[in-house]
Amino acid sequence: MSQSKSFINYTKKFNLKNKFAIVLGGSGLLGSEVCKALKQFGSQVLNLDLINNHDLSKKEISFSKLDLKNLKLCEKKIEKIIKIYGVPDIFINCSYPRTKNWGKISFESADIKSLKKNIDLHLNSYIWIARVIAEKMKKFNVKGSIIQFGSMYGLVGQNMNIYEKTKMKENLAYSAIKGGIINNSKLMASYYGKYNIRVNTICPGGIAGHVAGLTNTQSKIFVRNFNKQVPLKRMGTSDEIAAAVLFLASDASSYITGTSLIVDGGWTAI
Repeated sequence: MSQSKSFINYTKKFNLKNKFAIVLGGSGLLGSEVCKALKQFGSQVLNLDLINNHDLSKKEISFSKLDLKNLKLCEKKIEKIIKIYGVPDIFINCSYPRTKNWGKISFESADIKSLKKNIDLHLNSYIWIARVIAEKMKKFNVKGSIIQFGSMYGLVGQNMNIYEKTKMKENLAYSAIKGGIINNSKLMASYYGKYNIRVNTICPGGIAGHVAGLTNTQSKIFVRNFNKQVPLKRMGTSDEIAAAVLFLASDASSYITGTSLIVDGGWTAI
């Protein structure tokens, strides 16, 4: 066979034209970049979040409000969305549901009520919404890609050194939640594989501009502490996470399911 006939057009594998993607939590730092990346590669994108990101509206990215506090209502909302838009080819959960006191759930100051509330709100919403979407994909024979957001701290323990001389502390709920999301994705991949539905997890490391549950800005001390520990000596960026999402959303990863794609600058390598 000649080289021209055997040559694979890899560009087409990343093409998302005629694909419909739902991004849960698409107004946030990571979610908004994911929405933009999907749109740029040809996908129709719907952002589900509590508030709209007006920058996304300018890029013709649709928005619908969704509150994860009531999963029964969320399921009904998704039913309505599917009647309007159809079953998604791609579902990405970038959401970060949490209580106001999320940042205070350390070993020293945690209370059982807050722990249970945050695990229920975050972990259970990830598990249930992914199941709802997967069942719709199965019912309508959609060859889909589901991408959940875990964390490097769903794989390894939190490094206490990076919190020195800052107001930040370890979080008792976080590792349990993210570890649960990672393992649930593996179970989903095992079950839904026979229906041509792929389920994978993105595990980001520290991302510039992002301090979950505390503030929208990062202290210079924390960033300096973090950079000393990570092999690449810097934090990641939202577009680097979005690029990883594009890979798992597209046919370029058509034989990948049940994996945890770690985007952490080498943090978990040591």
